Amino acid sequence: MTNRRLRADIALCLASIASLPCLAQVNAERAATAQTLERVEITGSAIKRTTSEGPSPVEVITRADIAKTGATTVSELLKSIPAVDIFNQGELAGNSPAGSGTTRIALRGLSDSDVLVLLNGRRLPVNALYDSSGVGAAVNVNMIPLSMIERIEILKDGGSAIYGADAISGVVNFITRRDYQGAEMRGGAGLSSRSDGFEWAAGLAAGTGDYERDGYNAFIGVEYFRRDPILRKDRDITRSVDFRRFGSLDRRSSFAPTGNIVDPNTGALVGMTYKDCPAESFNGVCRYDFNQSLLTGLNGADRIGLMGLAQVKVTSTARAFVDFGFSRSRDHFELHPVPDYFAVPVLNARQAQYQDPANPGVLYIAGRFMQGGPRTTQRTSDMVFIATGMEGSVGRNDWKFAVGRAESRVENHDYNYFDAARWAEATSNGTIDPTVATNSIALVNSLKVSPIRTGLAAVTYLNGQISRPLFALPGGPAMLAVGATIDREALRDTPDPLTQAGAVVGSIQQAAVNAGRTHQGVFSEFALPLLRTLEGQAAVRWDRYPGISQASPKFALKWNALDHVALRGSVSHSFRAPALKQLFGSRDEGAITITDPDLCAKLHVAGACIINAFQVGGANPNLKPEKANTFNLGVVGDVGPVAFTADWWRIQKRDNISSITLSSAIDHGHVAQVGPRYYIYTTLQNIAQAMTEGYDVDARLSLPTPAGSLALRNTTTYYTRMRSRDASDAAWGDFLSTYASPRWRNVLALSLERGRWNANAALRSVAGFYEGDTAINTSGSTRRRVGAYDELDFSVRYSGFRNLEVFAGVRNVFDRMPPFSVTNTSSNAYTQMGFAEMYDARGRFFHAGFSYKIR
Repeated sequence: MTNRRLRADIALCLASIASLPCLAQVNAERAATAQTLERVEITGSAIKRTTSEGPSPVEVITRADIAKTGATTVSELLKSIPAVDIFNQGELAGNSPAGSGTTRIALRGLSDSDVLVLLNGRRLPVNALYDSSGVGAAVNVNMIPLSMIERIEILKDGGSAIYGADAISGVVNFITRRDYQGAEMRGGAGLSSRSDGFEWAAGLAAGTGDYERDGYNAFIGVEYFRRDPILRKDRDITRSVDFRRFGSLDRRSSFAPTGNIVDPNTGALVGMTYKDCPAESFNGVCRYDFNQSLLTGLNGADRIGLMGLAQVKVTSTARAFVDFGFSRSRDHFELHPVPDYFAVPVLNARQAQYQDPANPGVLYIAGRFMQGGPRTTQRTSDMVFIATGMEGSVGRNDWKFAVGRAESRVENHDYNYFDAARWAEATSNGTIDPTVATNSIALVNSLKVSPIRTGLAAVTYLNGQISRPLFALPGGPAMLAVGATIDREALRDTPDPLTQAGAVVGSIQQAAVNAGRTHQGVFSEFALPLLRTLEGQAAVRWDRYPGISQASPKFALKWNALDHVALRGSVSHSFRAPALKQLFGSRDEGAITITDPDLCAKLHVAGACIINAFQVGGANPNLKPEKANTFNLGVVGDVGPVAFTADWWRIQKRDNISSITLSSAIDHGHVAQVGPRYYIYTTLQNIAQAMTEGYDVDARLSLPTPAGSLALRNTTTYYTRMRSRDASDAAWGDFLSTYASPRWRNVLALSLERGRWNANAALRSVAGFYEGDTAINTSGSTRRRVGAYDELDFSVRYSGFRNLEVFAGVRNVFDRMPPFSVTNTSSNAYTQMGFAEMYDARGRFFHAGFSYKIR
């Protein structure tokens, strides 16, 4: 029984006429609690403690908290945690070779690769496919079955001194259920108010053996989740990329089925079509509306997860354990038929003025081969892990060690793409007309290729630690923990040979990589109760990568200034070694559309500023680590029915790995023109710096009322700074309140419990932002402002049936649609659905389910 629960019981007793017998019972429970109080290990320290609030800020999301949100996936749950930066593109878009279908965690305004994600305190592999820039080199948390999670602990001031040098912005530790007896079946389903996006989930968990009584426990659980996609055409905000209906621009593609003729000298569209364009599709050039069919506004999902844990009491003070898990996600993505620059024969004298000077009789068009059919990707993603080890105590020493391996495997099978060499020959000599659907089907199929891309990311580790008291201090015994780890990280990404050569029409060039490295780390931590009211923490970690070694210290203090109020602060240093693909990868291409007049002018392109280009990035084996300093000051209070924490934090990051900008690349001549297509070459360098700063506030109120036990909680993350610059001698740019970087996120939750009934309501709110993903500096007031957004969720649970709990709820009760964003529409770097990727357009969503326990 927690102190908070005891206070609630006392309050209920005082409100009762029969308060004396009730208080006697509470005192007995308090005594029992004190006798059974044991030390546990909390994320942020390797030393067990009797209280969860230490010198470092740790947010704990319990199983009960998760149930109140009604979330069925980790991705859905993250929307209820203001500290997490939401950028949900992987769940919204199906056109990213590496990112579609994934969800990654980001904290503190930094990248998802700055967060260390753990499962039961152990590392998980990053997604097997990620860009050579390092984007996406993070754990795909969609592979973690939410129903298996007992709690989630989020360490917010960096954990580099304990867990690894790469925990710059924090640590997220998913902790699974254990010591479970009996069996439990659960299921649930949901449907949007527009009768789409149907999802259902089912699971079974079973455990046997009481660890303390029987000396063993074994637990296994399985979960299946399936979701139907929601198409863009079925929501008003996403149904068309002609956003003139919102007072914006027509963003329909210039790669139209009838073909737009391209000037072979400049690569610009000349405003003339190869074949007749329907009047409703012509706006300067012939347009193709890719949001009106095929593309998803919310991806489908087909996932299964299996996890198990067994533990055996070896002696009265030692246990052996084994954890294992397997999860699989199957995804189906469809894109529109192949768009590209096609070489085609000149049809008339008017077109002849734009023929290729080096190849008379041939001109280039920006076209889309509809007869080729939708480009399709079938993806299978697997995550497998196993860990075994022992832990226990000898005298006053606590010890543990573990050995394990975790793998992420991804395999993409693509269909309806074309061999570039054979395709170019067939279109330029007229054998294939890419503007009609009457070509020989056999001939079309003979030109098709089906590329396969496979990836593997794995981490194999051996680690151990020991802790013990050292000597007496005025506040209690000083504690020491020391530990060491050695791990092997491997990455293998193998695109199809044609894809590696850039010889697939409708796809982009992707580089192969096969690399690995070994890492060693040692750490020590001191817990120092300097006074009865003053606790200190000092830790240092030394990590060694090939060619890189560095120490990461951390110092923290907690002062119990009053009986129920404490102040805390910490400072830590961290560094993150470059991702394997940043060091050992090769060249990657990404399709971009240039609409910036300044860039068009630098490329000497006159007329309409719509340039389709490839941005080419590459690895750099000479990259150095990224480094950061983290500062935290906070207050913790627990006064009567009120509990609260408030923390200020700042992270200063330097030597960030970043590609040079398009503008800088053009200025330095890193540009090539091949036919009508521009190639702009960028490279990875340790050139950038970043600084983020803000506040976390979490306030809770618990009160007995005539209607039942009332709990009110408000959590806020509020940013005061979000700055970066391209080089140490460049001016700082302010990115706070720019696209997808809101100043604050807030969740106000109300819970009422009466008998077997529990009702919950949560208002999730996000601040607005200025359009644009460039720095605001002093010109922010001249930009269009995107409004704030909020959603109200409601759910109710009933547990009055024997062994059965049922629940139902509504997410987004008022059917709110996200506010329109011009930035999202302006580039295919984003989803072009008309709103920032912090949201989705699912709308009102009904859900219900049950949990049945067998004891």
